[in-house]
Amino acid sequence: MKITDKEVKYYLNKNGEFVIENYNFAKPFANFFPGIAGKYGIPMWTFYVNRGQCISSFGVKDKDHSILEFFPANKAWQFVSTLGFRTFIKLTSVKKTFFYEPFHNGFTNLGFNLINRIYINSSDLSLEEENLTLGIKVKVEYFNIPNDNYAGLARIVTIQNLEPSQKKIQLLDGLPQIVPYGTSNLFLKKLGRTIEAWMNVENLKNRVPFYKLAVDPVDRPEVTHIKEGNFYLGFYHTQDKPKIITPIINPDYIFGAEK
Repeated sequence: MKITDKEVKYYLNKNGEFVIENYNFAKPFANFFPGIAGKYGIPMWTFYVNRGQCISSFGVKDKDHSILEFFPANKAWQFVSTLGFRTFIKLTSVKKTFFYEPFHNGFTNLGFNLINRIYINSSDLSLEEENLTLGIKVKVEYFNIPNDNYAGLARIVTIQNLEPSQKKIQLLDGLPQIVPYGTSNLFLKKLGRTIEAWMNVENLKNRVPFYKLAVDPVDRPEVTHIKEGNFYLGFYHTQDKPKIITPIINPDYIFGAEK
């Protein structure tokens, strides 16, 4: 089956979730997670579309406090596959090495037999893709964190081997860029290169990077230092114990020119 011949299906499953099969080829739509965080929580806005890994942007308060830059729906459909969450898998078998990016509808996946689904309910979102060529299934779950003293978006990635034979897998996963706290939507849209001079990442030695501007970039005589920040924490389970993943904060290490 050619990638352009994928049949799109819509239905409700037994859990009451709205399911779209082969959603990358469905008619585009956009939506928000509910901005509810419980009585003592901090609400977060999360914008998603039915392309790529879906989450297009998120943040707190307004567009001037985004953690992933906000784009309107017409641009979100274009950008989410490159600027949103991405997963890169290097799978090594006995005879060959494969490179695979789940949920991506680009030309790099033309050689794989793929089936993917999006599951939507009132409070969260999950994606599932089966690569029948490589014999693996990738699942991604998203939900906002309620009833806590910070606003957060949780993301759980699960990779399942569909075959009895063992596979060696190397994995890169995350966002190409996180917006440092204090970066207004005006700077992102019109002075994106200039504002990079104020960007800073702290706490990297503890493997929980804290993204913020050093000072408020507003043009005025006094200097206002910024204390708040956006942070990222990733971990995996081994022998039923969580271990923090050492993050990569420089996108040039992944997307830069080959040295």
